[in-house]
Amino acid sequence: MTEDVPEDVVAQVAAFLGTSTARARGLARTALPPGFVRAVRGAAGHGPAVLLVEGATDAAVLTALLDGPVVLAVGGKHLLPAAGAVAEALGARWHALVDGDADGWRRAANRTRTRAVHRRSTAAVVRLLPPPRCTVLPDDLEAELARWPSFVAALHRHGGRLSGPGAKDPARYAAAAAEARADDAPERLLALGRLLR
Repeated sequence: MTEDVPEDVVAQVAAFLGTSTARARGLARTALPPGFVRAVRGAAGHGPAVLLVEGATDAAVLTALLDGPVVLAVGGKHLLPAAGAVAEALGARWHALVDGDADGWRRAANRTRTRAVHRRSTAAVVRLLPPPRCTVLPDDLEAELARWPSFVAALHRHGGRLSGPGAKDPARYAAAAAEARADDAPERLLALGRLLR
């Protein structure tokens, strides 16, 4: 299902991304998750800031941890620039959180290829997102969460874990983040909340 995105917004998205209006139209109307444009419109103007994140587990944790911003999962790192362009065109205050994937290649079967792909994809995203609008984690959200003792303990109580098959469970992450204490949360994540107030 496509969302209604005015042509002036499509033109602004095309300019932001440096792409054709046809490609921008496709990204704004069909590549982003259903309800994305509606959620950003709701936050635009005098509403809360929007934090754009890669996936559902990121959104689950950060919604529970941060007070205030609307946290929206966009469906992958490659869609963060398009999501930022739409948020910008709709007049929302926004910021993007990008996994730097510094060590993700170590967990892959083909390490050399994966390392190169991670570097290129992160560089491509950061090139399109201006530095004041983007926070790049050194590795990924799970690496940050591993530094949050009360979250890790709560996640284990809920039968979850940070790595391995089936580890990324948004419901377990949300429950653990809701139970965890904020006073031992990673500073990088807490800084997002201050930035978006």
